[in-house]
Amino acid sequence: SMTLADAQQHRLLELLRKAGNQPIGFAELHAGGISFPAAVVSELELNGYPTERVYDHGRLVGVRRLDSEPRDTPAARRRGWPH
Repeated sequence: SMTLADAQQHRLLELLRKAGNQPIGFAELHAGGISFPAAVVSELELNGYPTERVYDHGRLVGVRRLDSEPRDTPAARRRGWPH
């Protein structure tokens, strides 16, 4: 069964895929159904999904996905994250 955290991660991945190379703001992610966007982004990174935080004049404006496939990480192996 899928936990709430897994559902949030899947939703975030879906939003990042739809955005392509364009960054998505954390407020937009929250409006898109992600309760704690920064935490979910960190969880994805721990599971091997590389992201990039995007800044404008030193201010964090959003995040974007760097690769379409997750990297093999110890955390991803431990959790058995479905690739």
